[in-house]
Amino acid sequence: MFNGMLERSPLRAFEASTHGGLAAAEIGVLLGPAGVGKTQLLVHLALARALRGQAVLHVSLVEPASDVHSRYSEILEGVCKVGGVSGRDRETALVQAERQRQIVSLIDKHEVSELRDALAFCARYMDHTATLLLVDGFAAGDADKLKDLRALATELQIGIWLSTVGPVETSEFDTVVELRPDAELVELLVHKVHGREQDAPSGLHLDPRSMLVTAEDSWDPASAPPSPTTTDCTLYSGGAPGAETCFGENAARYTLAEINFTFEGHKQARTESAQMLSPRELAAGDVSLVYVSKRLKRSYSEGSMIRKVLQSLWHQVSRAQQVFVIGAIQTDGTVTGGTGWSVELARMWHKNLWVFDQDKNSWFHWAGERWVEGVPVIENAHFCGTGTRSLTDGGRKAVGALFDRSFGNKHRS
Repeated sequence: MFNGMLERSPLRAFEASTHGGLAAAEIGVLLGPAGVGKTQLLVHLALARALRGQAVLHVSLVEPASDVHSRYSEILEGVCKVGGVSGRDRETALVQAERQRQIVSLIDKHEVSELRDALAFCARYMDHTATLLLVDGFAAGDADKLKDLRALATELQIGIWLSTVGPVETSEFDTVVELRPDAELVELLVHKVHGREQDAPSGLHLDPRSMLVTAEDSWDPASAPPSPTTTDCTLYSGGAPGAETCFGENAARYTLAEINFTFEGHKQARTESAQMLSPRELAAGDVSLVYVSKRLKRSYSEGSMIRKVLQSLWHQVSRAQQVFVIGAIQTDGTVTGGTGWSVELARMWHKNLWVFDQDKNSWFHWAGERWVEGVPVIENAHFCGTGTRSLTDGGRKAVGALFDRSFGNKHRS
């Protein structure tokens, strides 16, 4: 069962291109720019080992353990989906992954002694003796630390994968793999295997959102795939004036189901299929306004209505497989206004994300580390449509054209 699940996992590329992956006492490094998907790839490697009954310790130097755990949950769900695993088999996979994998967060602690202590703690108190150590965000340019890491790998006879952004001396590693952005995909390049230099592409490209190997029949922007039938589709939105009302009106034009989330005190312009969120339901999407302010690089006050708006956006985006936002992309990559939080949620959860920039009058797709101009269609039955209240004629036309491209007269009821 698990081998079938892993058919489109990057492990297949690693096993073929790195001659089985790391051996005991070997150290490998994943290179690539920030946001290219190194963390997701580490998660795939860990899941592949864990599902085959081998203990893995994932140490993050850049994220809290809760965020890493969320990545595992999302990616394992994706692996199950593309592998056709559901029901009891899916539950078995989840239990197996949890049993064989431990997560430790040591943010900004780059001492090898900290890694040694984490391994010892897991072995002594959790009965978890790792055969593979993953270290995300390691300062791999420090020669002394690499020497200590080599000693640790040799002493414990454990394989160690590192991810890093900065330049490294490849001679210090047994295996070197680069993730290189290539249009809307990520190319896997193998520069060194078991101590032998080489420059060979793996022959595989990865989806930057899931880091799954793209299927042979994956979407080609030049020949868009058929959208799901209108009877299967549901639009998740909020019914606010502007973009959300426009999405709802176009959904009605093609007789799509829609759910417009609202809450006490929220004034909807479009009340069709309104779903009132209780205080308890709103709390499920609770966020720290300090965190949101830091993420979006702007200030929000605690006492304002904005908290409930952000909570309702959580409900919209969490239910969707594809997210469409109308707004304006800033130079730092964020999107203006409170609706920018829906973009950040979609990016954190690796959703299929599109933003129509009203200033540039064009659609842009999030390709893992940058915005790429393109022309979207509605590919997923469950999608979110949200955005600015200040909708321009260009934004209105873009939403209408999106629905026309996706469904057209052949789907119209």
